[in-house]
Amino acid sequence: MTKKKWFWFAGSVIVLALILFISLQWWVPSLSAQTLTEAEANEAAKEVYPGKIIQTIKSDDEYRVTMKLETGTYLIRIDAKSGEVISVKRETKAEQPTKEEPPSKPEKKQLTENEVKEILAAKGEVKSIEYLQEKETSYYKAVVSKNNTSTTFKIDSYSGEIIGTATEPSRLLKEEEAIKLALEEEKGTVDDVEFEEPPDQSPYYLIEIEQENGEDAVIQVDAYTREVKTVLWEDHEEAEDEDDEDESE
Repeated sequence: MTKKKWFWFAGSVIVLALILFISLQWWVPSLSAQTLTEAEANEAAKEVYPGKIIQTIKSDDEYRVTMKLETGTYLIRIDAKSGEVISVKRETKAEQPTKEEPPSKPEKKQLTENEVKEILAAKGEVKSIEYLQEKETSYYKAVVSKNNTSTTFKIDSYSGEIIGTATEPSRLLKEEEAIKLALEEEKGTVDDVEFEEPPDQSPYYLIEIEQENGEDAVIQVDAYTREVKTVLWEDHEEAEDEDDEDESE
Protein backbone atom coordinates (compact mmCIF):
# COMPACT_ATOMS: atom_id res chain seq x y z
CA MET A 1 0.00 0.00 0.00
CA THR A 2 1.43 3.29 -1.01
CA LYS A 3 1.96 6.01 1.47
CA LYS A 4 -0.75 8.15 -0.14
CA LYS A 5 -3.34 5.43 0.13
CA TRP A 6 -2.38 4.87 3.72
CA PHE A 7 -3.13 8.46 4.58
CA TRP A 8 -6.55 8.26 2.89
CA PHE A 9 -7.39 5.10 4.80
CA ALA A 10 -6.30 6.53 8.13
CA GLY A 11 -8.28 9.72 7.49
CA SER A 12 -11.40 7.77 6.68
CA VAL A 13 -11.13 5.78 9.92
CA ILE A 14 -10.75 8.96 11.92
CA VAL A 15 -13.80 10.52 10.25
CA LEU A 16 -15.92 7.43 10.91
CA ALA A 17 -14.77 7.39 14.54
CA LEU A 18 -15.79 11.05 14.96
CA ILE A 19 -19.20 10.38 13.40
CA LEU A 20 -19.69 7.36 15.69
CA PHE A 21 -18.66 9.38 18.78
CA ILE A 22 -21.02 12.22 17.96
CA SER A 23 -23.88 9.78 17.35
CA LEU A 24 -23.29 8.11 20.71
CA GLN A 25 -23.44 11.51 22.42
CA TRP A 26 -26.97 11.96 21.07
CA TRP A 27 -28.31 8.46 21.46
CA VAL A 28 -26.89 7.24 24.77
CA PRO A 29 -28.58 9.93 26.98
CA SER A 30 -31.91 9.32 25.28
CA LEU A 31 -31.66 5.60 25.94
CA SER A 32 -30.72 6.12 29.61
CA ALA A 33 -33.73 8.45 30.20
CA GLN A 34 -36.37 5.72 30.38
CA THR A 35 -40.04 6.49 31.11
CA LEU A 36 -41.06 6.36 34.82
CA THR A 37 -43.42 3.68 35.99
CA GLU A 38 -46.76 4.65 37.59
CA ALA A 39 -45.44 3.69 41.03
CA GLU A 40 -42.36 5.90 40.54
CA ALA A 41 -44.56 8.81 39.43
CA ASN A 42 -46.69 8.38 42.55
CA GLU A 43 -43.61 8.39 44.77
CA ALA A 44 -42.41 11.57 43.08
CA ALA A 45 -45.79 13.19 43.80
CA LYS A 46 -45.71 12.08 47.45
CA GLU A 47 -42.31 13.71 47.90
CA VAL A 48 -44.00 17.02 47.14
CA TYR A 49 -47.37 16.46 48.90
CA PRO A 50 -47.73 13.57 51.39
CA GLY A 51 -51.39 12.86 50.76
CA LYS A 52 -53.66 10.10 49.56
CA ILE A 53 -53.42 9.30 45.84
CA ILE A 54 -56.86 8.94 44.29
CA GLN A 55 -55.96 8.46 40.61
CA THR A 56 -52.88 8.37 38.30
CA ILE A 57 -53.20 8.81 34.53
CA LYS A 58 -50.37 8.83 31.96
CA SER A 59 -50.84 11.36 29.18
CA ASP A 60 -48.16 11.86 26.47
CA ASP A 61 -44.91 12.59 28.32
CA GLU A 62 -46.34 13.21 31.75
CA TYR A 63 -48.28 11.63 34.59
CA ARG A 64 -51.34 13.32 36.06
CA VAL A 65 -51.64 12.39 39.71
CA THR A 66 -54.82 13.32 41.61
CA MET A 67 -54.13 13.55 45.34
CA LYS A 68 -56.34 14.31 48.34
CA LEU A 69 -54.99 16.45 51.18
CA GLU A 70 -56.57 18.05 54.25
CA THR A 71 -56.91 21.32 52.35
CA GLY A 72 -58.55 19.81 49.26
CA THR A 73 -57.95 17.76 46.08
CA TYR A 74 -54.86 18.55 43.94
CA LEU A 75 -53.75 17.66 40.38
CA ILE A 76 -49.96 17.13 40.20
CA ARG A 77 -48.29 16.90 36.78
CA ILE A 78 -45.08 14.80 36.75
CA ASP A 79 -42.61 14.62 33.87
CA ALA A 80 -42.70 10.97 32.74
CA LYS A 81 -38.93 10.85 32.09
CA SER A 82 -37.24 13.14 34.60
CA GLY A 83 -39.76 12.71 37.46
CA GLU A 84 -39.82 16.47 37.98
CA VAL A 85 -43.04 18.21 39.08
CA ILE A 86 -44.35 20.30 36.21
CA SER A 87 -47.24 21.96 38.04
CA VAL A 88 -49.58 21.65 41.04
CA LYS A 89 -53.18 22.80 40.89
CA ARG A 90 -55.90 22.58 43.55
CA GLU A 91 -59.04 21.16 42.01
CA THR A 92 -61.46 21.35 44.98
CA LYS A 93 -61.41 22.79 48.50
CA ALA A 94 -61.90 20.61 51.53
CA GLU A 95 -65.37 20.75 53.03
CA GLN A 96 -65.46 22.55 56.35
CA PRO A 97 -66.91 20.37 59.12
CA THR A 98 -70.30 21.64 60.20
CA LYS A 99 -70.61 22.56 63.84
CA GLU A 100 -73.11 20.44 65.62
CA GLU A 101 -75.61 22.52 67.45
CA PRO A 102 -75.91 21.61 71.11
CA PRO A 103 -79.14 19.81 71.93
CA SER A 104 -81.82 22.24 72.96
CA LYS A 105 -82.80 22.15 76.58
CA PRO A 106 -86.27 21.00 77.26
CA GLU A 107 -88.56 23.88 78.02
CA LYS A 108 -89.36 24.14 81.70
CA LYS A 109 -92.99 23.59 82.57
CA GLN A 110 -94.52 25.75 85.26
CA LEU A 111 -96.44 23.95 88.00
CA THR A 112 -100.15 24.53 88.38
CA GLU A 113 -101.82 25.45 91.65
CA ASN A 114 -103.29 21.95 91.94
CA GLU A 115 -99.82 20.42 91.56
CA VAL A 116 -98.52 22.70 94.31
CA LYS A 117 -101.43 21.67 96.55
CA GLU A 118 -100.51 18.01 95.99
CA ILE A 119 -96.94 18.76 97.05
CA LEU A 120 -98.17 20.40 100.25
CA ALA A 121 -100.90 17.85 101.01
CA ALA A 122 -98.76 16.11 103.64
CA LYS A 123 -97.98 19.44 105.33
CA GLY A 124 -101.58 20.18 106.27
CA GLU A 125 -104.60 21.90 104.82
CA VAL A 126 -103.87 24.50 102.14
CA LYS A 127 -105.83 27.62 103.03
CA SER A 128 -104.59 29.92 100.28
CA ILE A 129 -102.18 29.90 97.38
CA GLU A 130 -100.78 32.80 95.34
CA TYR A 131 -98.43 33.05 92.34
CA LEU A 132 -95.73 35.74 92.59
CA GLN A 133 -93.08 37.01 90.16
CA GLU A 134 -89.91 38.78 91.37
CA LYS A 135 -87.43 39.83 88.66
CA GLU A 136 -86.24 36.54 87.12
CA THR A 137 -87.69 34.36 89.88
CA SER A 138 -91.23 33.09 90.18
CA TYR A 139 -92.75 31.12 93.05
CA TYR A 140 -95.96 30.17 94.80
CA LYS A 141 -96.83 31.46 98.24
CA ALA A 142 -99.11 29.03 100.09
CA VAL A 143 -100.58 29.18 103.59
CA VAL A 144 -101.06 25.77 105.22
CA SER A 145 -102.87 25.11 108.50
CA LYS A 146 -102.15 22.15 110.79
CA ASN A 147 -102.57 21.60 114.54
CA ASN A 148 -103.66 25.18 115.16
CA THR A 149 -100.52 26.42 113.44
CA SER A 150 -100.33 28.37 110.21
CA THR A 151 -97.25 27.93 107.99
CA THR A 152 -96.44 29.99 104.91
CA PHE A 153 -94.50 28.05 102.25
CA LYS A 154 -92.51 29.58 99.42
CA ILE A 155 -92.31 27.06 96.53
CA ASP A 156 -90.36 27.27 93.26
CA SER A 157 -92.95 27.46 90.48
CA TYR A 158 -90.98 25.09 88.22
CA SER A 159 -89.14 22.54 90.38
CA GLY A 160 -91.66 22.42 93.23
CA GLU A 161 -88.83 22.83 95.72
CA ILE A 162 -89.70 24.49 99.03
CA ILE A 163 -87.39 27.51 99.14
CA GLY A 164 -88.72 29.17 102.28
CA THR A 165 -91.06 28.73 105.25
CA ALA A 166 -92.53 30.91 108.01
CA THR A 167 -94.59 29.51 110.88
CA GLU A 168 -96.89 31.30 113.29
CA PRO A 169 -99.67 30.14 115.63
CA SER A 170 -103.11 30.33 114.09
CA ARG A 171 -105.21 33.24 115.37
CA LEU A 172 -108.28 32.21 117.32
CA LEU A 173 -111.46 33.23 115.55
CA LYS A 174 -113.48 35.94 117.29
CA GLU A 175 -117.17 35.41 118.01
CA GLU A 176 -118.19 38.16 115.58
CA GLU A 177 -116.19 36.54 112.82
CA ALA A 178 -117.72 33.14 113.55
CA ILE A 179 -121.24 34.61 113.39
CA LYS A 180 -120.45 36.24 110.05
CA LEU A 181 -119.25 32.92 108.64
CA ALA A 182 -122.35 31.14 109.95
CA LEU A 183 -124.68 33.70 108.37
CA GLU A 184 -122.86 33.33 105.07
CA GLU A 185 -123.68 29.63 105.28
CA GLU A 186 -127.35 30.05 106.33
CA LYS A 187 -129.42 33.24 106.38
CA GLY A 188 -131.55 34.06 109.44
CA THR A 189 -131.44 35.45 112.97
CA VAL A 190 -128.78 34.41 115.48
CA ASP A 191 -130.45 32.86 118.53
CA ASP A 192 -127.47 31.61 120.47
CA VAL A 193 -123.65 31.33 120.29
CA GLU A 194 -121.58 28.86 122.29
CA PHE A 195 -117.80 28.41 122.35
CA GLU A 196 -116.52 24.86 122.89
CA GLU A 197 -112.93 23.91 123.60
CA PRO A 198 -112.65 20.11 123.97
CA PRO A 199 -109.25 18.74 125.07
CA ASP A 200 -108.76 16.41 122.09
CA GLN A 201 -110.18 18.62 119.36
CA SER A 202 -109.73 22.02 117.79
CA PRO A 203 -111.95 24.65 119.54
CA TYR A 204 -115.12 25.64 117.70
CA TYR A 205 -118.25 27.81 117.82
CA LEU A 206 -121.83 26.50 117.80
CA ILE A 207 -124.08 29.17 116.31
CA GLU A 208 -127.86 28.70 116.31
CA ILE A 209 -129.69 30.53 113.52
CA GLU A 210 -133.49 30.82 113.40
CA GLN A 211 -135.07 30.98 109.96
CA GLU A 212 -138.47 32.36 108.88
CA ASN A 213 -139.96 28.90 108.31
CA GLY A 214 -139.54 28.02 111.97
CA GLU A 215 -136.52 25.79 111.54
CA ASP A 216 -133.29 26.30 113.44
CA ALA A 217 -129.81 25.64 112.01
CA VAL A 218 -126.95 24.87 114.38
CA ILE A 219 -123.69 25.63 112.59
CA GLN A 220 -120.29 24.45 113.84
CA VAL A 221 -117.38 26.75 112.87
CA ASP A 222 -113.76 25.78 113.57
CA ALA A 223 -112.20 28.55 115.67
CA TYR A 224 -108.78 28.16 114.01
CA THR A 225 -109.32 27.08 110.43
CA ARG A 226 -112.52 29.21 109.96
CA GLU A 227 -114.14 26.17 108.34
CA VAL A 228 -117.84 25.35 108.69
CA LYS A 229 -117.69 21.80 109.99
CA THR A 230 -121.36 20.82 110.26
CA VAL A 231 -124.89 22.19 109.81
CA LEU A 232 -127.62 20.54 111.94
CA TRP A 233 -131.33 21.27 111.52
CA GLU A 234 -134.04 21.12 114.17
CA ASP A 235 -137.75 22.13 114.16
CA HIS A 236 -138.33 25.31 116.14
CA GLU A 237 -141.74 24.11 117.53
CA GLU A 238 -140.25 20.79 118.65
CA ALA A 239 -137.45 22.66 120.33
CA GLU A 240 -140.02 24.84 122.22
CA ASP A 241 -141.99 21.73 123.33
CA GLU A 242 -138.83 20.22 124.68
CA ASP A 243 -138.09 23.43 126.57
CA ASP A 244 -141.66 23.46 128.05
CA GLU A 245 -141.32 19.86 129.19
CA ASP A 246 -138.03 20.67 130.84
CA GLU A 247 -139.62 23.59 132.69
CA SER A 248 -142.68 21.55 133.87
CA GLU A 249 -140.45 18.90 135.32
